[in-house]
Amino acid sequence: MNEWMSEQEAAAEAHKSVRTMREWRKKRTGPPYSFFGRTIRYHRPTFIEHFKKNQIMPVRKFRRGA
Repeated sequence: MNEWMSEQEAAAEAHKSVRTMREWRKKRTGPPYSFFGRTIRYHRPTFIEHFKKNQIMPVRKFRRGA
């Protein structure tokens, strides 16, 4: 079960509150999750991949003739 995180562990990993994790689930915008009975668990590799996939890479544009 080391690959599965509890709701509290996932919130700490993402530096968010448990309340934020619940809002994300409600809005269906957060990382994928599973139910183990009534308990919500996040699969660690999928959780990390979700945030990597949503990463924004800024592009720096250089001005000419400034």
